[in-house]
Amino acid sequence: MLSDLRVFVTAAAILSFATCHAQHVDRILINGKIFTEDDAHPQAEALAISGDRILAVGSTDQIKSLASPDTAILDLHGRLVVPGFQDSHLHFPGKSVNEIDLHSVETLSDFQQQLAAFAKAHPSLPWITGAGWGYSAFPNQTVDKKYIDAVISDRAVYLFERDGHMGLANSKALALAGITAATPDPPNGHIMREPNGEPTGEFKEAAQDLIANKIPPSTPDDQYQSLLQHMDEAARSGITSVQDAYTSLETFPVFERAAAANALKLRFRFAPPILPLEGGAPAKHKLEKPLTESDLSAYRKLRDTYHGPLLKFGATKGFLDGTVDARTAAMFQPYVGGGTGIPFWEQDDLNQVVALYDKEGFQVMLHAIGDKAINMALNAFEYAARTNNTTGRRHRIEHVEVPSLSDLPRFKQLGVIASTQPMFASPDATVLENFAPLLGPDRASHADSFKIFDDAGAVQAFGSDWGVFPFEPLPAIYTAVTRMTPKSTPAGGWYPAGRISVEAALRHYTRDGAYASFDENIRGTLAPGKLADFTVLSKDILTIPPAEILTTKVLLTVMGGKDTYRDKDF
Repeated sequence: MLSDLRVFVTAAAILSFATCHAQHVDRILINGKIFTEDDAHPQAEALAISGDRILAVGSTDQIKSLASPDTAILDLHGRLVVPGFQDSHLHFPGKSVNEIDLHSVETLSDFQQQLAAFAKAHPSLPWITGAGWGYSAFPNQTVDKKYIDAVISDRAVYLFERDGHMGLANSKALALAGITAATPDPPNGHIMREPNGEPTGEFKEAAQDLIANKIPPSTPDDQYQSLLQHMDEAARSGITSVQDAYTSLETFPVFERAAAANALKLRFRFAPPILPLEGGAPAKHKLEKPLTESDLSAYRKLRDTYHGPLLKFGATKGFLDGTVDARTAAMFQPYVGGGTGIPFWEQDDLNQVVALYDKEGFQVMLHAIGDKAINMALNAFEYAARTNNTTGRRHRIEHVEVPSLSDLPRFKQLGVIASTQPMFASPDATVLENFAPLLGPDRASHADSFKIFDDAGAVQAFGSDWGVFPFEPLPAIYTAVTRMTPKSTPAGGWYPAGRISVEAALRHYTRDGAYASFDENIRGTLAPGKLADFTVLSKDILTIPPAEILTTKVLLTVMGGKDTYRDKDF
């Protein structure tokens, strides 16, 4: 029992413990530090589980008194228990088992060696695909097809940059796609070119479709195996719930298959594209015809059919701009070196579409990274609320990396959620050598600053944007707390004024994530009646030095009272 832990028990709580004796207790956890995130009872030593729910939280003696002869007892020996982590922005089923992962690439030599090794190990793949590279690995932060051609020239190759908004093809892929100097840029996209017009192999935003449409699609079995594998990885990371941030309805049967097989290890909430026939933005920049209520019939049916707690619809996702690294995030003022990015929508079109979804009771999630795109999103949400006289829709802005400081109060005023990704603030080479220089110091000083949203009173939900970044929450919490790399660089942190506390980071990964998914009544805190979703950690991240968060392990992940991961030594 922790000597420094005080447990307050009210008369109502005592009554609830008496009531608990009438229910069978399947499992109890004792002698721990239960960080409940429940304001009414923030800490406890133990908890009891009945079925898929938490029956009671309290002192070890109180919880032990509820046990039956067949109740399983787990002694935590003082370890920290937190609500199950929610990743509020990622992309499942995730990377195919037949794709190369380039997230560890730091140099051009690394890039070419890993690519050559993968090609040798997969001789039968007609296309070599993957993701994860960053501009800092290439000379002068400039990519070119020649870097792939040098190691693979006989097969088509297309590799997405780590944030997915750019990609690099080799000459074989360009030839198969029929892309030449005469191929025009599509709306909302750029084919990067040499001075003579010859494509360099780099494609930005919507231009990627010119290549991606030629890549053979993965099979349902491949998608299913990927889903199972990545759910295991998420469970090992302590994650119990996720928000899929751009759901293809063609892929959704894979999740239904897993549910039918009782194989789900995560709770999924899905957000299909805001334009059911066109995707996340108008194909030709401006809507050709208005979206109508009848266009949403399939989404309404999904929302009414799948309302949790394992599979859930009710949100939709749109894209307003690109990324800073590609200079496609929409900015009010030019990047250092020129250009203001690409707004994917006209404001009036966006207003009308958001208002339609708002009227129909959907939550709208808008990818907006640049200050102009963020402003457009807030304008659309304000328009919808005023036009429909609605409140409480909890619309969200995804990534919201470089907001205008003057727009920050509008998040609380409009009830808009800031859906942020703490790993975006990890000051790696790409951030320091490409992202920050493009913004300039004034904008970079508050880019990916999580404290500015907390100070503005906004609800902030943390995620990873996996597979852009790994989805492990503990390294991400370290990043949010220190704004340093795992090597403790730069000294003092990158723009350290943006740092937040461990408690705040945990809240954004748990209670706020549940709120952002309209699930705060059933999960996100450890309280009687809530779903038994929680994670046991090897160290108390609330008290240890921040550097030790990186060596903290997930020992146990429980979803709905059942173990989805348990460390072999626990």
